[in-house]
Amino acid sequence: MHRRARRERGSLRGTLIRLSGGLAVVLALLILTAVAGTIIATRDYRDTGLRAERRQTAANQLLIDLLDAETGNRGYVLTAGGDYLTPYTQARKRYPDDLARLYELVQGDEDLERSADTVDVRAQLWFSEAVELIRLRRQGQVGDARERLGQGQARERFEAFRTAYADLADGLRASSQRSISNADRQRALTIAAVILTAFLALAMVIIASRQLWRRVGGPVRLLALGVGRVTRGRLSDPVPASPQAVRELSELTDGFNTMQRQVSQQRDAVTAAARREATQKTERRLWETVQNGLLPTRLPGYAGFRVAARYRPAERSLLIGGDFYDAVVLSDGRLAVMVGDMAGHGAPAAAQAAGLRFGWRTMVAVDPDPGRVLAALNAQMAQQELRREGLFASVLYALIDQDGVGLVAPAGHPPPIVVGRQGCRVVATPEPGPLLGVVDE
Repeated sequence: MHRRARRERGSLRGTLIRLSGGLAVVLALLILTAVAGTIIATRDYRDTGLRAERRQTAANQLLIDLLDAETGNRGYVLTAGGDYLTPYTQARKRYPDDLARLYELVQGDEDLERSADTVDVRAQLWFSEAVELIRLRRQGQVGDARERLGQGQARERFEAFRTAYADLADGLRASSQRSISNADRQRALTIAAVILTAFLALAMVIIASRQLWRRVGGPVRLLALGVGRVTRGRLSDPVPASPQAVRELSELTDGFNTMQRQVSQQRDAVTAAARREATQKTERRLWETVQNGLLPTRLPGYAGFRVAARYRPAERSLLIGGDFYDAVVLSDGRLAVMVGDMAGHGAPAAAQAAGLRFGWRTMVAVDPDPGRVLAALNAQMAQQELRREGLFASVLYALIDQDGVGLVAPAGHPPPIVVGRQGCRVVATPEPGPLLGVVDE
């Protein structure tokens, strides 16, 4: 029986020699199809991803331009500070180039071109209102400029731009999805071609010998199906073992399953790392965008005092918190200090916190009286839309003389702590006023 089995294996060897030419041609076609299909599919996915990323980056830059311009315009109208015109001027100068870059990237897509046209129309309407506000302020018509700003036309036009931008972002996502679907169809055709060529090779083996099929063809077919699943990204289904397979094919199946498990584990690890890196990059970009609005770039010097601050979000995973602070030396020589906490975390809370900080700076420059300053900040927060979102803030405002005597005005904020040689003590303050934004007055 042992000799007989050896003779049968020998006939398999002879059959393989006779079929080597035909199999070489078929396998060459299989390899060329797989390589060409993989290159085409990979190129399509890469081009789709790069195009989507560039389009989104260009659209985001338009939003950044308008945000910078809106902040600078509002600050200049309220305070007439020349520093506020710098971001407005720079953003307005960048805007045409950024818009041209977006048009170039969406050229050929009629829906995206229309969305870009709408975004530009809304932006130009806001710019026209901003120019009028600056003109009034420069001509000394401060009351008219502030009254016009208070009427909210600039805010309505800016919100219209934000809505148009949101529609554009939705269109970009839809366009990217369509491109990915086309790439998926191309990949499916490639996989079909690979499987068709593999079945042709298996058919030649079946015709040669039934024994060859049972001992070689069957296991090879299972391996081919496994390769097809891997090509489609399915790495969780192992190739089943064939009891009639020759030893080499049995070892090959085990090795393939081991390799598939390792590749699956490595892919999952790479995917998780890529997601973490993308999340961290997004958070860093968001932090770099808003941190200048939340925190002062530097704290002022004050005779006899050292002004210092440390900022750290409550959770390590957050790069943006709702806390904010500021300090400024007034024209009468007093030091004005403010610490606040906005309810919530992330970009919405940070945006409102930045608005409170700029509002505080504006008010103390005009009238540092604690009651009037906190009343103005409360009016800034007492908006129905902010209440619906659950946004409110606590603020502690202090005025300190050069001799160390100061006034402390809390609005829903814990009292301050004085650290001295004899230890720490809580500063006795009057009963704090309500949180900013909770009541109308």
